[in-house]
Amino acid sequence: MKNNFLPVLLCLACLFIGGIHSCTKDIPKTTPPDSVITTSFIEEFKDVYKLTINTGWIAKDNSADSINTVYAPWEQGQVGIDKAGNSYGFPAYSSDKAEYAFSPGAYSSISSWLITPVLSVKNGDKISFYTRTDSKSYTDRMQVLINKSTSTDVGNSLNSVGSFTTVLFDINSTQVMWGYPATWTKYEYTFSGISGKINTRIAFRHYVVDPQGVVTGVGIDLFKFLAN
Repeated sequence: MKNNFLPVLLCLACLFIGGIHSCTKDIPKTTPPDSVITTSFIEEFKDVYKLTINTGWIAKDNSADSINTVYAPWEQGQVGIDKAGNSYGFPAYSSDKAEYAFSPGAYSSISSWLITPVLSVKNGDKISFYTRTDSKSYTDRMQVLINKSTSTDVGNSLNSVGSFTTVLFDINSTQVMWGYPATWTKYEYTFSGISGKINTRIAFRHYVVDPQGVVTGVGIDLFKFLAN
C-alpha cells in the first residue's frame, strides 16, 4: 500500500512545484510584438535589424550632407580588433559583445531617430536606458523625446521633431567636448501628471548640429519599460 502511494505523492509534489514556477513572471528580455505594450519589458538590442522589422521599433534618418542623403542610421553596435591589431567600437553594457543599438558619427549635422513601439503608460511607470560614446573628447549629443499620441512623425528635415514635442533628456545639449559620457551611464524617467493611461512612443534622437569637433556616434543599451 505504501509503495503504491509514494508515486502519487511524488506526482503531486511535482505539480505543486511546477505551479509555483508557472506563477513567477519574469520581465521579458525582448520587445513584445504587441501593437500596444502594456506590460514591463527589457530590450537589450541583440539584433537591431530584426528589432525594426518585427517589433514596432522605427528608425528614421533625417541627416543629410552634400554627398549622402542618409548616412547615420541606427544600427548594430560594433566591437573588435581590426587586421592591424587596433581595437574599435566598445562592448555592450551587460556583455562583451556588440549587443547594443548604435548611431554612427559623421562630419556634418546629424538627426537620426530610433522610436519605441506604442507604450501604454500611467503615473508611476518608468523608462530607463544606458548610453555612452567612444571618448569623452567627442561632441556627440542625444535627445530623448516623447509625443502625446502613437504617431511616428518626426518631420523630414534636420531640425524637425514632428509630434515629438516634449524633451525628457538632452544629453550634452551644448555639444561641448567632454560633454557626453564615455562609459555606460544610466538615465531614468518616471511618468507623472497623466490622467488614467495614455498611449505614446519614446524617441531617441542622435542630434548634432554643425559640429565643431569629432562626432563618433552614440550607443543605447538595456532599455527598460517598467509598468507600475
